[in-house]
Amino acid sequence: MPNFTIFTESKADVKFLKDFIAEISGQLLPDSNFDMLHSWSGYKAGGILKTEIRQNFDEGKETIIVLDADVNIEQRRNEVIQDFNTYGIPINLFLFPNNLANGNIESLLAEIAVDRKIMDCFLAYENCVNGHPKPLNDSRIYSYLDMLLFPNPKDANGRDLRREEFRDYRNQAHWDLNHEYLIRLKEFITPFL
Repeated sequence: MPNFTIFTESKADVKFLKDFIAEISGQLLPDSNFDMLHSWSGYKAGGILKTEIRQNFDEGKETIIVLDADVNIEQRRNEVIQDFNTYGIPINLFLFPNNLANGNIESLLAEIAVDRKIMDCFLAYENCVNGHPKPLNDSRIYSYLDMLLFPNPKDANGRDLRREEFRDYRNQAHWDLNHEYLIRLKEFITPFL
């Protein structure tokens, strides 16, 4: 069993990373290899490091942090590294979408979506309403799957496959987990597997 914990923002990140790792390595990691932070700064509350991160370090496990870069990747990277230097805990940091660009998990998903015609429609719509204060990233991915799964978005167990925790990123009709956009993520995660 790999000796690390991946701390990430949300159940969407966990599900994507589990599917991605299974695809590139053939390993299905247990939930115990993941911990949700519930926000990009969820590793700290009031300046205090999350207990599970300290425990992970004390147990000799690698600490992997995967967060959204959001609007300023360098600022995000510098803040997280500075925080963990202060805590005295070495980390391995990857920022979605590709460790180089501003964005988030939804930005990454938009890049690896297989049906470009549908995704391009959503991107054109977003350009049309540019300047509106409501972010559209989450709804873009949900709507993409809504189109692809119509008229049956639920599986045999009644789970809505459009929802973050039930998405099947290994479905090659929907997602390309071998897309060149994922090379940096693959290079980052492979040494830990």
